[in-house]
Amino acid sequence: MHIAIPSYSRATMCREKTIATLEKYNITKATVYVVKEQEDEYRKALPDWVQIVVGVKGIVQQREFIEQSLPANTDLVYMDDDLDDIDLSLSSYSTLTDFLEDAFRQSRDRGAYLWGVYAVYNPFFRGKGRKEISTCLNYCVSCFCGIITRPENRRLDVSIVQANKEDVERSIRYFIEDGIVLRFNKIAPKTKYYNVSGGLGTKKERLEIMSIESHKLQEAFPQYGKVKVRKNGMTEFNLKKISASNAGVGFEPTTFDL
Repeated sequence: MHIAIPSYSRATMCREKTIATLEKYNITKATVYVVKEQEDEYRKALPDWVQIVVGVKGIVQQREFIEQSLPANTDLVYMDDDLDDIDLSLSSYSTLTDFLEDAFRQSRDRGAYLWGVYAVYNPFFRGKGRKEISTCLNYCVSCFCGIITRPENRRLDVSIVQANKEDVERSIRYFIEDGIVLRFNKIAPKTKYYNVSGGLGTKKERLEIMSIESHKLQEAFPQYGKVKVRKNGMTEFNLKKISASNAGVGFEPTTFDL
């Protein structure tokens, strides 16, 4: 299993948040992907057990770089660099390792190449009455998700959007290709989606691009969702709950090393 943390201009935050979260759950094997000019900064800030790889600038381009560098059939976990925690308290999992192993195991059993978690941390929305696992078309937020890498000639690259809606496009593309995505609805990341520095910018900076990219998705995938503008001015491309069409095609067994 490969844990990948794309990061840009936030070495200290990465150490204090996501790396600290992994240490909390006794996971000490992860790779942080940076740009060349920031390599020294990250090497000074991060503990020795973190592998640092120089990639490329841009979150979509960085994810493509990561996936291109890994063999097909690799269990790949994406984590943002500003995760305060992963809340497992409402789920059936006692440790993060248990969850990650089972998430990929269930993905392989069901023929899914993408799994995600609930995007909203508020426990009220993840509580009683919500299924622990969904297989329909669901939004898999990119700050904490997992994919099984494909051969190069079958890779599904994000190509329509560039930043704010890349995880929405990924969710759609994987569902179209596989007929299923898994989402673990009782688990959620604790994070701020609109940090001031690094990442994708502040909420104000993102409003315009959110609208542009949501309408691009509407044009490309009209049957999979629709544009909605919230009262706070944020534009979303809300996915339709389309039932899974894949009964599950098994994968080869995998091993886990965390």
